[in-house]
Parts: sequence; C-alpha cells; structure tokens
Amino acid sequence: MPDFDPHHRGEALDKERINRIGFGVYEMGSVFKTITVAGVLDSGLANVNTVYDATSPIYFGRFSISDFHGKRRPLTVEEAFIYSSNIASAKMAMHMGVPAHRAFLKKLGLLDPVVTELGPSAAPIVPKHWKKLNTMTIAFGHGLSVTPLQLATATVPLVNGGLAVPPTFLPRTREEALAVSSASSSPRPAPCSSG
Repeated sequence: MPDFDPHHRGEALDKERINRIGFGVYEMGSVFKTITVAGVLDSGLANVNTVYDATSPIYFGRFSISDFHGKRRPLTVEEAFIYSSNIASAKMAMHMGVPAHRAFLKKLGLLDPVVTELGPSAAPIVPKHWKKLNTMTIAFGHGLSVTPLQLATATVPLVNGGLAVPPTFLPRTREEALAVSSASSSPRPAPCSSG
C-alpha cells in the first residue's frame, strides 16, 4: 500500500507507491546463506557433514569477516546454517570458487530481473568488478542487492525438488505450473540437484 493501477505501471515507480516486492532492491543478509549452502551442496563439493573452520575471523586486506555469535570452532555445513556463520558461508562460497558461485546465483535468477505479468522487476545491484571479497560477502548476504521477488523465485527450486517455477500473479494449477517450468525458454534456472 498504497496500491497502483496495473494498467498504468508507471505509477508503481512513484517513490510513494513503489512496489517494494518487485522494485525495491535490498541486501538480504543472512537469508542468502540458504543460497550459499544450496550452491556448495549442488556443486558436489560438500555434503551436510563437510566441515568448515569457523574458529577465527577471515582477514582480507583491511576487511575482516566474523560471526555475530560465533561458536569459534569448526562447523559442519548443517551447523554453519543453523548457527548462521558468516565465516563458514564465506568459506563455502570460496570452496565453490568465484566463477562457480556467480554462475550458481545466475542459474537461480539472482543476477537478472524477474519477469511477471507486471513486466520486469527492478534489476539487481551487482558488483562492477566481482572479486574474491565480493563472493565472500555475498555468501552471507552483503554486496548484492535483489528484490524480495527475486529471492523468493530463487528459493523455489531449493524447496521444490530442484524445479524452478516462474512466478505469476494469476491463478494456475499444479499441472499448468509444471508445464510452464519445463517449457520455459526464459533465462530461469534449469532444475537444480539440491532440493
């Protein structure tokens, strides 16, 4: 609220009427750790029992990455997720490597606007020069800004058996959703093995 007339989409961009679900971009913080865990599991480089050392902060030049309520010990992937470890998340993303981490985010649609009946969402704010530090901070939700709609769309294959279903504001049956997801020619992700 306040609402806008979908037949006059330009009204939605008025700062007092902006649809924050599709046009507000935010650094999502720790919820991005879900994406990082899915990425390292999907890559086959780790499983839920793989251990990442979260004993001490990561120092990168003048920057440091630490945990808010750190356990200060090695953590399994499962524990890193449960305890919301920034250190372990950064190490998972670096275990994947910068190109593979970025490719996974792209595969989930987090680097492109989401297209619905209302048109494309706002574009994400992506680092101009994507380096190791960007990958480490994006792993725990900082340095990449996306819309809530993008995050919700990217999360669908993680909880839907690996099947990405393009979002809609219109009613559709399960069968229609499956048909759209398998026949989609848009740059939405193919089914992921983590699910």
